[in-house]
Amino acid sequence: MSSFDVAAPDHELPDVAERAWRDVSDVGVAAARVEWAGAAREMLLVAAKKYQAVVQHKDIATGVQELTGIRTKQPTRHWIGGVLAEVSAESLRRGEPMLSALCVNPDESVFDGYAAIVGAATGTTPPDPDVHASHARLAAYRHFEAAGLPADGGNAMIPPKLGAARARARKAAIAERPINKCPHCNLQTPANGICDTCD
Repeated sequence: MSSFDVAAPDHELPDVAERAWRDVSDVGVAAARVEWAGAAREMLLVAAKKYQAVVQHKDIATGVQELTGIRTKQPTRHWIGGVLAEVSAESLRRGEPMLSALCVNPDESVFDGYAAIVGAATGTTPPDPDVHASHARLAAYRHFEAAGLPADGGNAMIPPKLGAARARARKAAIAERPINKCPHCNLQTPANGICDTCD
């Protein structure tokens, strides 16, 4: 199993079958978002206290509905960004690292909207959101004194699944680069374009 485990709440969730659910339309979108953000913060705090732990956005979406008893039929992609933006705003108000950096997609890349949230919070949109998130995650692990944090403070790391995918993409890009060949002898020429054999 990867050291980037999916974090789960450390408390029991109510039995969903016995729950008296509230629909987001009854509570109101803004009120639901506030409650969901509080629940998401708690889930992300669990991850922040375990070195290299992350939480998939689909698990946060399910967890916040179960923890609050407020559910929605709307696709997750339409509302999870607003919830995580609230979590980020609360982190900034408390002077903490952005806990939303601990939320990832199934491929371990940052969730859609992460770069926009960082841009809104800091005024600068990161050129590589996954690299930014790796540093924000490390800051969170250090801030919350995560279990398993190395004595040297650890390192900012791209999660393994995403790192492997990026390595494959780099290799594919290199393989697709055109090879310059000498028009006379058909051998590959160096970067300067001058054939060592013919010139």
